[in-house]
Amino acid sequence: ENGYLSFGEFSLEVDEELVTKADAAGENYSIAIYDSADKLVLTKTYAEVINNANKISLSAGTYTLVAQSLAGEVPTASWENPIYGTSKTFTILAGEETPIGSLTCTLLQCKVTVAYSDEFLEAVTGNGTTSVEVTAGHPLNYALTCHAAGLASYDQSAGYFSVGEGSTMTVVFKGNIDGKTAKMTKTFSGIEAKQWRQIKFVQKKNEQGQA
Repeated sequence: ENGYLSFGEFSLEVDEELVTKADAAGENYSIAIYDSADKLVLTKTYAEVINNANKISLSAGTYTLVAQSLAGEVPTASWENPIYGTSKTFTILAGEETPIGSLTCTLLQCKVTVAYSDEFLEAVTGNGTTSVEVTAGHPLNYALTCHAAGLASYDQSAGYFSVGEGSTMTVVFKGNIDGKTAKMTKTFSGIEAKQWRQIKFVQKKNEQGQA
């Protein structure tokens, strides 16, 4: 026998973490419902839910609602593509309405930007790239362009990476510094959703006075 999932008191918000409070989500957000066997039962846009008398008929049982700014899987790595989402488990009782309440979506990925200090850029004498990889085989390459000796610009785009439990991030720089080919690799642990990893290269001197 069916019961109803009520959206009468439902609100869907987005917390971008850099702002002080959550804002209302757009009506294009995806609402997906999975049963206890993790099988997709239905999917609708937030607008369709609103226009459906604020309720959905479901067979009695336990379900999970997933709200997301983009339907489907989160891309492994992509440029300027933040995806927000959340989930909530609920139970439908026969002949009764179950209110879902309020949900707040948060960033499902790790955001990464790359920058260089002025001193570092002054030492650049050829094109280079910084590769960032969280999932093996799926890097994003941030370009470093040398226009003339000591004059360089770089890609300031934000990359967004899907994460899992125990994710690490590998950063590899390859370029031309002071007329010589240079390569540096560093691995960061503790990579999680909702983080903004701001990678910045600075020039230092070793004990021999070399960059």
